[in-house]
Amino acid sequence: MNPIEKIILYFFQKNASPEELTALDEWSEKAVNRNLLKDYLKLWLWSGQLKDRSPQLEFNATWEEIMRRRKLAEPRVIWLRMVARYAAVALILLNLGWWGAFSYYDRFSAVAKQEFLIIADQTANSVVTLPDQTRVHLRKGSNIKYSSSFTAESREVFLDGEAYFDVTRDEDHPFVVNMEHAKVKVLGTRFNVSARSDSYQITLVDGSVIFKTNEGKEYHLLPDQMIEMNLKNRDVKIEKVNTELYTAWKDGKIIFRDETLGEITKKLELIYHVEFMYANPELAQRYRFSGTFHPETSIGEVITMLKLSIPMEVTRKEKFPDPDMIYLR
Repeated sequence: MNPIEKIILYFFQKNASPEELTALDEWSEKAVNRNLLKDYLKLWLWSGQLKDRSPQLEFNATWEEIMRRRKLAEPRVIWLRMVARYAAVALILLNLGWWGAFSYYDRFSAVAKQEFLIIADQTANSVVTLPDQTRVHLRKGSNIKYSSSFTAESREVFLDGEAYFDVTRDEDHPFVVNMEHAKVKVLGTRFNVSARSDSYQITLVDGSVIFKTNEGKEYHLLPDQMIEMNLKNRDVKIEKVNTELYTAWKDGKIIFRDETLGEITKKLELIYHVEFMYANPELAQRYRFSGTFHPETSIGEVITMLKLSIPMEVTRKEKFPDPDMIYLR
């Protein structure tokens, strides 16, 4: 280990002397060194050492862990690129300013609280593993945001859209899903959150969750229950449901159980890159349908099956890259 690497490690452990901080300051004046320091910071965060801001391993063991993570960094980046290409996930680091505070430790704190925004493209669901190993299925067009201090201070994410969470249990650090008008708090459980512009739906598969509105009202959910909040009038209702109907999307399945054509087409718009238009609005409520479709089923095949039960004419207009328009009459 060379001298500057020792100083970097002391700095991350908050044990660096004033002389070492000065040396680090001079070393980081070069852009190439600043970029290297950014890489070391990411590796330090990945290694889990930030949790209590003190060494959890012996000095040499800690450095070996960072070096091991450094060797794994290139495959990790490649993996992210593959996800971006094939699973349509974009991982964006927000506010990427560097060293803007008065001292190195203040600067370190500022950098350590950068935010990550994970976006699922409009054409594909995505799967994300958070730093605490919580697994998140992110629906097309949805996004979650979390801080780089996620595992150290609190397990907190911000959701826009829909996601299924399989939360790693940690009684000392509750997991919180924030939305614009409410939040969901859990310790370890599996649940689905749909945060749309007009309503919130939280469906609990197992465990327990607390749904809390910005007005301070709290609701406790039990397994196989769904809570729905209308954002226009703030009405809240809780009902027992078949959770598979609300979580099947994460496995690529489409399940309908005695639903109106209007309810079906709303769900299809979330699954496929399409929009439906009714020449006769009554058509949306007149017919009901039950069925299950699998991941490989195309929107054309779904419509063909619907037409076997529902007498209607269908016209499709391609509008790539915008959603295709499908007219029903």
